[in-house]
Amino acid sequence: MYLVIVGGGKVGAPLASSLINEGHEVFVLDKDPEKVASLQRELGMIATVGEAASVKALQDAGAARAGALIATTSSDEDNLAACQLARTNFNVPRTIAVAHSPENASLFERAGVDLVVSTTDLVLSNLATALPAHPLIRLMPIADRSQELVAIKLPAAGTVIGRSLSELRLPYGTKIVLIVTSTGQSKPSNSDAVIEAEDEIIALSPSNSTNELWELLTELR
Repeated sequence: MYLVIVGGGKVGAPLASSLINEGHEVFVLDKDPEKVASLQRELGMIATVGEAASVKALQDAGAARAGALIATTSSDEDNLAACQLARTNFNVPRTIAVAHSPENASLFERAGVDLVVSTTDLVLSNLATALPAHPLIRLMPIADRSQELVAIKLPAAGTVIGRSLSELRLPYGTKIVLIVTSTGQSKPSNSDAVIEAEDEIIALSPSNSTNELWELLTELR
């Protein structure tokens, strides 16, 4: 499937990489030349500089033949505009958008966006903090549901606490996208990152391995 991702940041870049690995044809549109250059160095010429709310930019990105458009920029207005333009101007059959303000999620749905992901769930995950256990939250299906974006709140007494990501034997195909501390601050998800009590892991996981990932990250001492 040909997919257009609007926004090449913390969500858009790993999504692009994962979808390409799944065999999809992906093109990324971002207004930041540095992000575009980084994507081109890592993934090839699959990105270009352009505004999310520009019909011309979406046309140049090949929106007319896209099976889906995924809007992941830092601006709710741009994400909504990109989805609406994709649907009305290019007949894109499926639109997915990140909503940074929780109150905008329902607006996106009323506007016809097929799948809306609130960053309240994506980063802070209010549901996870409200529950006494350490739940698995499935945030977004990816690549025809063969992968999914998930959030896992880590128990303070977990066996992975104090270990670096490089020490973990993650299920095949799993990618850690983001680590959020108990105070809501994000920290790098590189191999040297040390897991701390009550961290929340945001990961791209093959759907058939998600339960295995949850068991690994929530196993108690």
